[in-house]
Amino acid sequence: MEKLVEIGQLFDVYKALLNDKQRDVINCYYNEDLSLNEIAQNNNKSKQAISDMIQRSVDKLFEFEKELSLLSKREKLRADLSEIRELVESSNDKEAIDKLDMILERI
Repeated sequence: MEKLVEIGQLFDVYKALLNDKQRDVINCYYNEDLSLNEIAQNNNKSKQAISDMIQRSVDKLFEFEKELSLLSKREKLRADLSEIRELVESSNDKEAIDKLDMILERI
């Protein structure tokens, strides 16, 4: 299940880097929950061709993340901002400002 979630997150971040067919099959398979047979019929391709295209597309998503790290950077930023929110809520303004300064330096 974790891999499905990770693929969904990678798709959200990097889908613009895939071509139209890759985007379509990934979306149909992972988001619309269509079977390989259904996708193959809709695209006039064999089930094996669709399976191969999905695997190559997923591999590309992982390659994009390996090279660009946008998803991991987004998750780190989300964690840092959550920490700052907690500091502000606890009225620890000095620590919150220090944390913000640290994030701004990283950006």
